[in-house]
Amino acid sequence: MIKKLQLLAVLLVFLFIFDFAKNIKEGEVVQKTLSYGSRQNSSVCNSLSSCAPNFSSALISPVPTLGIPEDKITENVLVDEKINAPIQNDYCLNIPVLTYHRVQPQSVAIEKNQTAGSVDNGIFDQQMAYLTSNGYHTITAEELVNALKNHTTLSPKSIVITLDDGYENAYTYAYPVAQKYNIIINLMISTGLVGNSDFLSWDQIKEMKTSGLVFLTSHTWSHYAIGHGPAEKIQYEIQTAREQLEQYTGQPINIFTYPYGSFSNNAIEILKNNGFIGGFSTIPGKLQCESYIMTLHRNRVGNAPLSAYGL
Repeated sequence: MIKKLQLLAVLLVFLFIFDFAKNIKEGEVVQKTLSYGSRQNSSVCNSLSSCAPNFSSALISPVPTLGIPEDKITENVLVDEKINAPIQNDYCLNIPVLTYHRVQPQSVAIEKNQTAGSVDNGIFDQQMAYLTSNGYHTITAEELVNALKNHTTLSPKSIVITLDDGYENAYTYAYPVAQKYNIIINLMISTGLVGNSDFLSWDQIKEMKTSGLVFLTSHTWSHYAIGHGPAEKIQYEIQTAREQLEQYTGQPINIFTYPYGSFSNNAIEILKNNGFIGGFSTIPGKLQCESYIMTLHRNRVGNAPLSAYGL
């Protein structure tokens, strides 16, 4: 009888420890999720009317929570690439679109644990020099979209350079290279992150835009994966970002870039209803077609010569 009681006591202690450990683990997960926004300055408010939109669902966070987790930078759209295959009588152009995230010294990337999605600024300079010396002509995202819409041609060897998310090093390192070689770069801006630590300020964005070398596209307000969200959240993300970009820069915004490459038919329909005429996915490839003008192809670039990417 005593042995049975002892065994029961041991079992109860084991169950208590297991349950406690489980709760601790769940707390760690919550903390990690919240920490993506921990580097942000809480005093920064980028909403036109209020920092906290009045969502009907409590599950929709009113606060930008990016800081992009490093393991998410390489996440591709979760669809078969055949979704972007040309259709009969399609109008297509062979235009490479190159994707960058951070441009900074490799030593800084290592120090900040940002090597994923980071290209050394010296190598970026070499890559842009390569484009210039090999006769490539950099264009805006809008020029590509309009050419597909209007069935017009583009300059030989046209190419689109994109930098996602709006990191501050786009101003510190990429912009001077653009000025050096007189090339056009396209910044995909998540407006709710503007002014936060490690991100661009509105003054920097406006300065680059005024130069004539920088074109802006919407990348949502909070770097939200709109392919997985409810219509109300998608609408807020794209509408707020568009209004802020237009207000602060004066550029009409009608081109969209999907955070994490996440899109869906529902998200595309909402974008079209809001006047967007083109969008960029993370599906690799150089062939751009009118039939998938809302999910155009892009190729991610790393620290290798551009010749390694078929250029």
